[in-house]
Amino acid sequence: MLTCLPDLFQCKFGKANQNYLAMLLVRNLLVALLCALPVILLFDGLIVQGIIAGVVAVAVAVTAVVLRPGETEFFLTIARPLVLLAIVPALWIVLQIIPLGIFAHPIWASAQAALHQPILGHITIDPAVSLIALGQYLSLTAIACVTAALAVDRRRAEWTLFALGIAVTLVSLMVIAHKLFLGAWLTGERETAAIDCTSLGTIIAAAACIRAVERYETQGAWRQSESTAPRAILAAFAALLICAEAFGLSANRELLFATGCGLLTLAYVLVIRRLGLRLLGTTIMVVPAIWIAIVLVLARPTPHDLSLTLAFASQSSPRVMALSQRMLDDTPVAGTGAGTFAVLAPTYREIDDPPSASPVPTAAGALAIELGKPMLWLIIAATIALILVLLRASLLRGRDSFYSAMAGSSLLALLLICLTNAGLLATAPALLIAATLGLGLAQSKSRKATQP
Repeated sequence: MLTCLPDLFQCKFGKANQNYLAMLLVRNLLVALLCALPVILLFDGLIVQGIIAGVVAVAVAVTAVVLRPGETEFFLTIARPLVLLAIVPALWIVLQIIPLGIFAHPIWASAQAALHQPILGHITIDPAVSLIALGQYLSLTAIACVTAALAVDRRRAEWTLFALGIAVTLVSLMVIAHKLFLGAWLTGERETAAIDCTSLGTIIAAAACIRAVERYETQGAWRQSESTAPRAILAAFAALLICAEAFGLSANRELLFATGCGLLTLAYVLVIRRLGLRLLGTTIMVVPAIWIAIVLVLARPTPHDLSLTLAFASQSSPRVMALSQRMLDDTPVAGTGAGTFAVLAPTYREIDDPPSASPVPTAAGALAIELGKPMLWLIIAATIALILVLLRASLLRGRDSFYSAMAGSSLLALLLICLTNAGLLATAPALLIAATLGLGLAQSKSRKATQP
């Protein structure tokens, strides 16, 4: 069926336009998905995640069939590192689900003793929940890949950045309305996810401002009218002010530190480029990372008996922290299975704990419990490597460097945010970072201008 798509477009529109129309469809699907971020934030659940998976499946199918050979070759060169990094957690989740009897969770031995039946145990305590988590992870990976394939063309990349700007502005307006008018639509985990979106939004909007200013400086080459460029600058700065206002109304000091690191990294790359220190900048890029690591170690709050993945948690009660630490202490090296934190948490509740005392304090803590500590640190190491790759690519690019700088800075901020709350586990911020990462990777290398 999918192989008939090119013939269908060719019969109706002609061969010259079939790729353009098909990629226009993919672009519109991605833009619609990003602009629906406030709705996804409010109604996050299995139904919404299923709809997202369906939309992404259509986008992947169309892109795979109609992407032009030149764009396909370029996409494969920039997507290969992403795919290689993304496949490791996916394979690990699959191994957690398959009943191999190796590294099986002790719960299966207890079940076998209780039922007096041989049971070939899983690593995960709930294969169904882990299978759903695997599907969500693959959907996000597909979003990053589709965005990268779409954004290999410069004009489509600008549309994607425009859609990201609209998405974070809409979420920020919703947060402002919630704070000013005491709305009840953002509570608990939704509010945390919304604040994380505004954090990333400030970095995305700042990158949009850089893009608008650079286009204004080169407006002759880009044939922009004298009125178009200033309007673009005003729109970008308005989006930045809205995102910053929403973030300022909601952020705590941990989030301020994480977002500040992302914004300073973006400014750091911009200054190095403006001063023409690109090659030197790639060698001294580790300096901010060293300072961030030192500050994290020195600022680690007490008590020191908490795991590093929980020590910087914000807005979590002592009971939740104690519960999570007990879970971490008992977690096998292979983890308890992707997505199983909520399933396992009631088991560790003390008798006087309220029923609600089981939210995830931090995304890092949840991943350490679900995937195991070795996999968590492997993910952190891969993320740091990807940040360095993106920032180095930004310093070495001639123009459009702000895309990879934005992605690297956002990824750095998100890595620190994962130590403070569990917003990344929600669909909205995860979708936002997936699209941002795909856009940054697509524009991390230059290529000749192609037909839209």
